Amino acid sequence: MISNDKYQPYFTYFICITTLCISMLVALQISGSIFGKSRIVYLADYGGLTWQTIKNLELWRFVSAQLVHVHQEHMLYNVLSILSLGIILERQVGYKYMLVTWLFAGGLGTAITTAFGSTPWNTGTGASQAALAYAGFGLTFLITHKKSKYLLMSATLFALLPALYLDLKTAGFPKPAHILSFALGAKIGICYLFKVKIESAKKHTISTHP
Repeated sequence: MISNDKYQPYFTYFICITTLCISMLVALQISGSIFGKSRIVYLADYGGLTWQTIKNLELWRFVSAQLVHVHQEHMLYNVLSILSLGIILERQVGYKYMLVTWLFAGGLGTAITTAFGSTPWNTGTGASQAALAYAGFGLTFLITHKKSKYLLMSATLFALLPALYLDLKTAGFPKPAHILSFALGAKIGICYLFKVKIESAKKHTISTHP
């Protein structure tokens, strides 16, 4: 566990700035405004993920799909969610776990969105899945996190509750992709805590049995 307030969460900064810039640039290309609506019918041409692109082994789209959005207001919410959680978590666990959570849990969640809906709504896009994966990680991390606990709890609820409300409002139920990403993020968080517990036990054994 890093637990260093002086540690700079550069990965979190990088992914948030990259998402912000690319999503707005794509919106500008499609709509003529950086805050315009990027019609999803065009987003497959700008890195969106579909089952066909997966079959074609265009694996880079697991990254690019998370950087483009239909609605830029939603993008800003996703970026703020990742930023608020990422700053706290990355300072505690390091960038590798945040990278795995963003790429693996966020990427798989984005891929699952392609299984629901007809063309063009079967194009996976957006950082919602990654934000919810971070929320899952944050929720499990609250079990042992004491320093800045209420900040982490607030950031987790900020990422989780509005997303759940939007799912219920638009679909009537939590979206499967969001559930999957949240669960995967929580699983990664549990794996981290288990790793820390094992390392702590080893250090205790060494110190008591030199």
